[in-house]
Amino acid sequence: MKNYRFKYTLLSFVGTAMLMMTAERAQSQTVVKIGEAEIAIQSPISVRKRDTTQVNFYQNETKPQRGATGVKKARYPRNSQEFFIGIGMTVPTSNEEFLPMHYGNSYSLEAGFKYFHRTGSRYDIGTIFQYTCYTYKTKGAAADETFFSNIPGEVKKEYFRTDNLGTGIINRFYLFPMKGRPFMLDLGGYADFSYSKRFNVKTIENGKQNKYKYRDGSKFNPVQAGLYGAISKGKYSFYARYRLTNLFNPKEVPLELPRLCLGLQISMD
Repeated sequence: MKNYRFKYTLLSFVGTAMLMMTAERAQSQTVVKIGEAEIAIQSPISVRKRDTTQVNFYQNETKPQRGATGVKKARYPRNSQEFFIGIGMTVPTSNEEFLPMHYGNSYSLEAGFKYFHRTGSRYDIGTIFQYTCYTYKTKGAAADETFFSNIPGEVKKEYFRTDNLGTGIINRFYLFPMKGRPFMLDLGGYADFSYSKRFNVKTIENGKQNKYKYRDGSKFNPVQAGLYGAISKGKYSFYARYRLTNLFNPKEVPLELPRLCLGLQISMD
């Protein structure tokens, strides 16, 4: 009787242990069969298909967030361009090497494009392509035969004019404030090719008005270069240009025209 009770107790203990192991295994792994694929839900999660290589997907892999690209968006555009127009005035000077001028009627007109590449929060490097027209209204140059002699009639108006195509390099520095529309400082240089150069004279002969255009490549230099600077805020720029080269051949024309020009540019973009 005691032997029977011992066997019964042993069988009960073994059965209980097997049930616990089965429950634990069922809890740690659940197999779901879909078609030929068997999905074992456990840690790690695996998908197994008959006659194929097993592929494991681990729970500790992080999924990318929706909308995340991994690339930080720049706070400002890297490349920009602007179309501008401007007007400038020749600055009066008492330098004796310059021809006498009517400064209020001596001006420049310009239009062009500026292209910038921003390398940092406070700096741009850029180029400029532009058309400029300079008009210098002289005083007494025709009567003194500075450029040409034997001008017929009575001189009523005289001026030297150039039409130019130019380019240059601009260094742009962003000052303050950094948010919104900051003040900007432009510093650089330019070069102009004067494809049209002439000394215009208007005269009166026998009560009639006549106009003469004098062109002479030996007296007028075709290429000019100088320095450029500007202070900008929004669409408006107050600029200065200083010409380093001579407008005239010093061997033919000993006097020069003023080198400094101040003006205003407006961005049309």
